[in-house]
Amino acid sequence: MLQFKSNPIRLFSTFLKAAPLVTGYTSESQKLKVDLKGFSEGFIPTACLRVIIEQRAEFHPGGGVPEIYAASLTLESELPFMKRMLWYWKTTLFVWVSMTLFTMEFLFALLCCKPLIIPRLRLRHDPNSRTGSPNNAPIGR
Repeated sequence: MLQFKSNPIRLFSTFLKAAPLVTGYTSESQKLKVDLKGFSEGFIPTACLRVIIEQRAEFHPGGGVPEIYAASLTLESELPFMKRMLWYWKTTLFVWVSMTLFTMEFLFALLCCKPLIIPRLRLRHDPNSRTGSPNNAPIGR
């Protein structure tokens, strides 16, 4: 609810604060903060909002509506559960996805390029063997 000041009190306070009002040190603006408990965005984001200003009950039709020269509205809502979890855990998810992708790429590289990365061991030719083949060397020598 915006604060109400009767005409005599408003005029008297404006007269006392005339110098600061003219120089811009103070203003007569009022801020109204309305919390909508439990308002959560859906899958389709909120595109517009309607604000209705009604007259007070004691005035005749057309009177008692507050004089508004400028207004702004900021809507802060809660994201749906999945989007909220992604927002709060974005750094952790980035690290885990990066580590998983790196591990998968590393394993793929090991499987495909194994002969290049880990070459097979080749046995040297033993000049003392009779057969000349390293695999057919006599046992017991």
